[in-house]
Amino acid sequence: MTMGSFLLRLIVGVAVTLIIGPILVVLIVSFSSGDALVFPPPGLSLRWFAEFFGNAEMRNAFILSIILALVSACASVALGLMGAIYVARRRNALSAIIQMLVMAPLVFPALILGLALLLLYKTINMAILPGLFIAHVVVCLPYAFRAVLTSLQSFDATLEEAGQSLGAGPVRSFMLITLPIIWPGVLSGWLFAFVVSFGELNTALFLTGPGVVTLPIEIFSYLQFQGNQLVVAAASSLQVLIIILVLVVAERLVGAKQIVQR
Repeated sequence: MTMGSFLLRLIVGVAVTLIIGPILVVLIVSFSSGDALVFPPPGLSLRWFAEFFGNAEMRNAFILSIILALVSACASVALGLMGAIYVARRRNALSAIIQMLVMAPLVFPALILGLALLLLYKTINMAILPGLFIAHVVVCLPYAFRAVLTSLQSFDATLEEAGQSLGAGPVRSFMLITLPIIWPGVLSGWLFAFVVSFGELNTALFLTGPGVVTLPIEIFSYLQFQGNQLVVAAASSLQVLIIILVLVVAERLVGAKQIVQR
């Protein structure tokens, strides 16, 4: 083994440890049978998961976060697909403007975006839940858009033209030829959008209200008011579990290599 290879493996090992280590600690501690956050835990128990689901605020926030992430991811992919089709097939000023606007949420700080949306909603008297949904779509859209655009840019447009020459209309040729080929990119975009929406905190912090609170906001509030940290660990473990389940389903559908490439 050369020195360069050894250093590369060492750096990768340190990076993986720093990323995975804290998550593993939270997962293990969430099963603690003790009353305080200590590692290693004195024993194993499901008491904190039972307390989590017994807490109406936590349970409702968890359900809302899942529903919001699912709907936001689907809306982001639908909008991202339409925008990516135009950008990939049109090289003009409008396509550049669309790409700039779609990617803008990645440039502006999330706190500024949340404050701007809050002022807009106050001006037009928008309800909390639709406003929160729009905010999640805005935040997730860049991830869905880039994943789909990458697939479209590597797609051979002559295949679609061949379908149209055989009698298929533009919509039918897209559904039967283009979409099945770029499907890994579409699913990858949906996956990234779901994960981002499910963990969104900064922008949503300005937009939640009574009865409409997502799980990250509820966890943040719970810690602020000196709630038991083990309940928060259980909530975090459930978030990780949901994301892992989504990743496993996506991997079964298109493969991990396709997701990573997108």
